[in-house]
Amino acid sequence: MGERSRADSRPGSTYSYRAAGLALDVDVYDYGPARLPDGVASALLLEEFARMRQSLKSGGARLIHDGTVALGNEIAIPAREAVLARRGADFTGTSYLWIAARGGRLYEMRFDVRAGFEDDGHVSRSEALAALGDAMAHPSATPGVAVEPPVDVAILWDPATPPSERPLWTIYLYTRAALVAAESDDMRLPLGDHTASFAEEVRARLIAVHLFQQMRRRDPAFQSAYFADLDRVETGGFLREYVWRYLRDPSWTQPDGLKLAAFDAWRAAHLRHHAPVTHGRIAVRLAAR
Repeated sequence: MGERSRADSRPGSTYSYRAAGLALDVDVYDYGPARLPDGVASALLLEEFARMRQSLKSGGARLIHDGTVALGNEIAIPAREAVLARRGADFTGTSYLWIAARGGRLYEMRFDVRAGFEDDGHVSRSEALAALGDAMAHPSATPGVAVEPPVDVAILWDPATPPSERPLWTIYLYTRAALVAAESDDMRLPLGDHTASFAEEVRARLIAVHLFQQMRRRDPAFQSAYFADLDRVETGGFLREYVWRYLRDPSWTQPDGLKLAAFDAWRAAHLRHHAPVTHGRIAVRLAAR
């Protein structure tokens, strides 16, 4: 969603980002260094942090943790953190609240993760903490210095996706898009359809099959022949081997640690009539101006 308008009269900006099961909102307020020192001890920061917590607690959220964390990989930016458990008709999961002061700006951040989207330990607070801190520490572009034209990572939906499986392929594509976007921070990606790396394909299928397992727990009658097979593969501990045998791209180099002989014996019994399926694609395009 990017930058959006807001009703708050204080100088600053507001940003919102959405993916399947995830929501991140960031409010930036410009106070100036004289009024807002760096760190997490200022009265202004503590007052705003208390307001953020109370806003969720008044809606029934339960405080799990309150402390201090570090934002970023490049440098460590201290921030206050509150973790709250929420359960309701519109949202069940975890909300992370962070607040930090840097360069006279107050950063108020809220990261909502629906239940079931942190099961693999990857879609987690640590990634959000690192990305937010690096964004805060990243210098602005220098005037007069040429920069590469920006690119967008596009999700290309497949209209043939079975309606009942749309949430599963949505999270698969969102996961791949997030990984490609992270790659674009470090290198210039070629334009056009993006071929998944081995690690990207494993990660995206893992997130999707975890969502399938959650959907089956909520509704035992839910059916998907493909994801039922993938569930058996993941439960058997052969997801990496499955991706290599059924989805391998010629550009991939065989990774270490694959149990191919064991998987071949297992799939002869459990995947006799299996056909791999993929709905949707990822593409890299020049950003619209």
